[in-house]
Amino acid sequence: MKKLDVQWWGYKHVSGTFQAKRYFGHLDIKEANESPFCAEVVGPFVAKDREEALQKVKDETEKV
Repeated sequence: MKKLDVQWWGYKHVSGTFQAKRYFGHLDIKEANESPFCAEVVGPFVAKDREEALQKVKDETEKV
């Protein structure tokens, strides 16, 4: 797998912080959506590294 093929997902925590995590399957998103600590969940999406993934999470959650 090339580094550019890595999928990520992330969320905005209810405290206002942002998290970016490697995506391993739909269960990641399902559990996050059910969590009382996740204000908004985004993904999966492709990013070259965690820094880029974190920026995408911030960009997507700030659109709302």
